[in-house]
Amino acid sequence: MSYLDNLDFSLPRFRNICEAISRNYATITVLEYFDKPHPDKFVIMRHDIDRFPGNALKTAKIEKELGIKATYYFRSNRGEFHTDIIKQIRDMGHEIGYHYEVLSEANGDPEKAIELFRSNLEKLRQICDVKTICMHGRPLSNFDNRDLWKVYNYKDYGIVGEAYLSVGDELNYFSDTGRCWGLKDNMRDYIPGNSQQIDIDNTIDLIRRIESKELNNLYILTHPERWSSNIFSWSAYYSMDLAVNFGKNILIEYGGRKNRLHVNRSLSITVDIEDWYHIPSVCGSDFSVYKNVKEFFEKWEGRYDYLSEPTKRVLDILDEFNMTATFFIVADVAEHYPGLIESIAARGHEIACHGADHRCSINPNTKKPLLTIEEFEQSTIEAKKILEKASGQKVIGFRAPNAAVTGQMLDSLRKMGFKYDSSVAVNSLYNKTDSSLNSVSTVPYYPAKGSLEPAPTGDLIEFPWSYYDVGIKIPTSGGPMLRFLGANLILKGIRQSLNRGHTIFYFHPIDICREEFPKVGKGRPFYWIIKGDIVEQRIRYILKNLDDVNVVPLKDLVDGLRSVGDSEC
Repeated sequence: MSYLDNLDFSLPRFRNICEAISRNYATITVLEYFDKPHPDKFVIMRHDIDRFPGNALKTAKIEKELGIKATYYFRSNRGEFHTDIIKQIRDMGHEIGYHYEVLSEANGDPEKAIELFRSNLEKLRQICDVKTICMHGRPLSNFDNRDLWKVYNYKDYGIVGEAYLSVGDELNYFSDTGRCWGLKDNMRDYIPGNSQQIDIDNTIDLIRRIESKELNNLYILTHPERWSSNIFSWSAYYSMDLAVNFGKNILIEYGGRKNRLHVNRSLSITVDIEDWYHIPSVCGSDFSVYKNVKEFFEKWEGRYDYLSEPTKRVLDILDEFNMTATFFIVADVAEHYPGLIESIAARGHEIACHGADHRCSINPNTKKPLLTIEEFEQSTIEAKKILEKASGQKVIGFRAPNAAVTGQMLDSLRKMGFKYDSSVAVNSLYNKTDSSLNSVSTVPYYPAKGSLEPAPTGDLIEFPWSYYDVGIKIPTSGGPMLRFLGANLILKGIRQSLNRGHTIFYFHPIDICREEFPKVGKGRPFYWIIKGDIVEQRIRYILKNLDDVNVVPLKDLVDGLRSVGDSEC
């Protein structure tokens, strides 16, 4: 096995996709999708030839060898096409179509654009028959080339269908644009009206989807130039993709996306109810001053409650913005802050579990256990009972203290009757879990048994946190990052994550506490250097700028996600 075999978006990995398809699905061309009855289960393989058309010969040969029919869309190069390559691919049994970008080329003039379209289509038809077309996205252009058909009708030119506009919204569409198979780095590469919420970050996960056969159809787009046959071209294209994605993210942030009807713009605001002494430098970790909260209260003689007053202000802020949140509460709050949990529930918010006393179950750096699984289960089931008694609600959600979570912990949550967890924070700076999280993004999913990696189905939902992908993934869900990174970056990450589907924003009431905390704790001297009114202003800024987003507590999403199955997760 060569080094290239282990790299995503390499030609060997493309062969892996094709082998999985050939074992599990029939394939049809785009034209056959429009013209003929479909099999019950099918895959449409589409290839947009933007650069290096010679690479298309390599992918076409692999597909022919494995009995796969595909559709190849070719752009014109100043009105000329790569005749020899097109003929070879046609002779392998693949469909050839026209990859048009004429509205961009004509600087938005529809009359000039349609004349360019007619002329280029005529030249391509001198090489082979062409019945379908597909726009080229051209992210630096101000014009969406599909808008040409708001003025003209492509059927007047003998075209049966357009690869975006004419397909049904029942298709499960996956594109390698941005090297992720999802939507995060796509400006125009989507099917208008499609409500699909499946988001895949890498090819291995796509192959798993294919092998599972749980989807009735897959509509897969690749750009053959991205699938390299040697390490040098792979490295060059990888670097180029990083640069292009960075530019796209800027354009997406400031220019927005039009008609992204298929994105479910929903957000859950989650509030972690814990006090200053619950953080790991004071209690509950292997480097804290006190072994646990019990020891803290046995030895602490000063004031401890810095939580009640800012919690009331948080409730007032949520009322002001007419937003309902999910409150993840450390269960010992019921004992030391009488009436606080009841006041949160009385304002209509969801009550969820944040552990018994905020003890970490694992060391997030070494991944070594700090609690046995039996200790975790015993303390968590007791915490669930305490919260349910205090709130009068059924508690179905869990968040691991300090987001230190393992697959084994999720297995225990299933046994205890929890319906969801929200602890996973994918980013390039840290990983507090025992999993690589390679197949996880910000989209809700079913974790596999004993793991945090996604599975096709399940009985527990994971709601991951938001991140901002600029080549590296910056954690932007809130919490300490809200204090250290500021509101603008957090908002960028939330909005980018919303383009993938549902996402999470969270904070703590003690983030907005105006009083100075006792100077107790190890290893984090600057942890509370930014808090109080400045953080409250940041929270207000973010909530104000999310007034176009559907804000829902997590419990309200669980039944809806389960009713549509894995298509949402």
